[in-house]
Amino acid sequence: MLKDQHGRQSTYLRLAVTDRCNLRCRYCMPEEGIDFAARKDLLTFEEIIFLSEVLAELGVNKVRLTGGEPLSRKGLPKLVKGLGRIFPEMAMTTNGVLLPPVLDELAGYGLNHYNLSLDTLREDRFFQITRRDEFNGTWRALEALLERGIKTKINVVVLKGTNDDELGDFVALTKDRKLDVRFIEAMPFNDDDGNHHLYLSHGEMLASIRERFPDIAPDAGEAHSSSVAYRVPGFTGTVGIIPAYSRSLCGSCNRLRLTPKGTMLNCLYSTKGIELLPLLRQGIGRQDLADLITAFVMGKHKTGHDTQRLEQSGNIFASMTSIGG
Repeated sequence: MLKDQHGRQSTYLRLAVTDRCNLRCRYCMPEEGIDFAARKDLLTFEEIIFLSEVLAELGVNKVRLTGGEPLSRKGLPKLVKGLGRIFPEMAMTTNGVLLPPVLDELAGYGLNHYNLSLDTLREDRFFQITRRDEFNGTWRALEALLERGIKTKINVVVLKGTNDDELGDFVALTKDRKLDVRFIEAMPFNDDDGNHHLYLSHGEMLASIRERFPDIAPDAGEAHSSSVAYRVPGFTGTVGIIPAYSRSLCGSCNRLRLTPKGTMLNCLYSTKGIELLPLLRQGIGRQDLADLITAFVMGKHKTGHDTQRLEQSGNIFASMTSIGG
């Protein structure tokens, strides 16, 4: 069992398979000048499977594929097939543009839960946020998921003065669709990352939603959820607000993170992890790897605020895509 010093058990792996993406979302990565990892510096599928087998033996029972854009990783269905033999629950966070051609294959391997990144319902604004003209691709992916009855969430990063006037429109999507729309606080990591003015808090989002849907009320959420759940009475779907920056749900965190280059992190705000890729290539054994990960998880800080205070200094991340969303 992977337990930390605060009694939390890590059962959920967020696995970033690539730092590359076909979009350039302004809150995630710069438009140009990104130093992407070379292929040789990424965990291979075989290394990921080996690591996953060890983690499963330690009690991890869910994996979420992230990136970058996970579907940008060549041959991804092969990896999903292997992971499906290890984890009883698989999920993916994706912008969906590349999803329709492989959706049925992935579903056949057991990948049946998707978080679709969609920050606006306006095509012109989609280009403004992502710097790419791919709105129709993401929307087609949403329609394909709903047609198949696959569990789907929409992730909306709320940017003050950019898309915060659309919160009510997103909530309206849940009226007749079995869909969970989740609004995410924008996350200014650094003093100089240019995102502080975009931040809108959980409370401010909820107040804005209540202007249009005054009867929205708390709803029973999933165990260990990263969001606070709400529902408009009579609506089919639900609404969630993720306090990604205010970090009020750290007490129930059950997550481990693995970057594309094999760094294991205990928290999204971590800058200190364990570098597993060189150890794997040196031939570390299963038991030694299990012991190392167990000791690492034990040292997890109580909150993201503690992690930031104790680990961070200066400009810590060039882009969100380097650590996995």
